[in-house]
Amino acid sequence: MTTAIVAIYPKFQAITATGIPLVGGLLYTYAAGGTTPKTTYTTAASSTANTNPVVLDSRGEANVWLTTGSYKFKLSDANDVEIWTVDNIAGA
Repeated sequence: MTTAIVAIYPKFQAITATGIPLVGGLLYTYAAGGTTPKTTYTTAASSTANTNPVVLDSRGEANVWLTTGSYKFKLSDANDVEIWTVDNIAGA
């Protein structure tokens, strides 16, 4: 069994440019350097995979736990308009 580390403690949260939660935002997770989807999990036990993209809740939050290797994150709004991309995020 693989143990995961949390992406942002205690929860991943995204906000808009005006400071309000990014409700329904979409967090795509890929293997670093490309566009191959890479799984994240809802808990440290890595027993339940997130959807990809991860859909942010009414507070703009989600449980995002990472496993080994590096990730690339792409954040989009609820209409799938890209907000930012960050590459080479270290996993467990």
